[in-house]
Amino acid sequence: MKPASIISLVIAVLLVVVGLVSCFIAQNMAKANGEYLFAEDRGADSVYTVDLTDSEISKIELIASKVQVNIYGRQEKSYIEFVNFRENYYSISNANRVLSFDEIPDVKSMLKFWENGFSFKGMRYIFNFNNTVDESRDKVINVYLTSDKDIKIFDIKSDNLTLNLSGMTTGTDYNITTKNAVINGDVLRTSSTLSINYGEKATSADKVDMKLSTALIQYVGINAKELNLTTDKFRCAGKADITSESGSISIGTISQIDDISLDLTTNSGRIVLDNSEVMSPYKHSVSENSQGEIAITTDSSDITVFRSATDKATDREA
Repeated sequence: MKPASIISLVIAVLLVVVGLVSCFIAQNMAKANGEYLFAEDRGADSVYTVDLTDSEISKIELIASKVQVNIYGRQEKSYIEFVNFRENYYSISNANRVLSFDEIPDVKSMLKFWENGFSFKGMRYIFNFNNTVDESRDKVINVYLTSDKDIKIFDIKSDNLTLNLSGMTTGTDYNITTKNAVINGDVLRTSSTLSINYGEKATSADKVDMKLSTALIQYVGINAKELNLTTDKFRCAGKADITSESGSISIGTISQIDDISLDLTTNSGRIVLDNSEVMSPYKHSVSENSQGEIAITTDSSDITVFRSATDKATDREA
């Protein structure tokens, strides 16, 4: 072997060793400060945490194939946990006040070609030899937000989604793109929009099971082939526009039924207002002091609209 080749080989080996040592030192230093370069083990789960305390973000984008997303408001600290994701198979970025998480289910997430060039996630992902995650464990994203953490938009895309919203009382847009979803909202208030559909052209999701309790939302848009929707102590201050083919729709509202503009149509189902059946289509317009508008169009679903039992404590939360 030529001397020049030997020198080049030695230099290359030294650079690899220095890179490895630097990664391990950086990992220990970060851990000592309560930060983690890699996910940490918590029992059987692998958890990677992103601290949002000093991050001035206004939008959170989450993309995953099958995931449970839990969003909790009114917390003591703002941070996100990514549970049971293999580190070589996702990317996280924080730029222009947008935090983005994108799961990619193949090796292209580590080294891949983008349309605008070559993207490399970093040597620390290659040298993370402890990166083992039980693929059978559920993937979960936990978002914890303080009351003053003003997130304007949640943009969530997942073919199979379980979404839990609790204690979120800020003016946040929730844009949900999914094929199949189970969605639960408890103590939810926004002066903006909650929309659920599938694809860029807002086509119908395949199936959505949704429960809302103590929720005040300005605008609601749901488009699903099968929709099973139940609300209690709900009010839509603007308009709820709901479209489905089948399922069941039951709207329990804190407003008086006569104060809500209604446009309800079912081709083969029943429409029941406060225990009284009415013919389809049913329309009721309120021109002054309206408590919102609900428009539902469905092929075979039964539609039920009733006034929920309310109390002062509930009214304050909603």
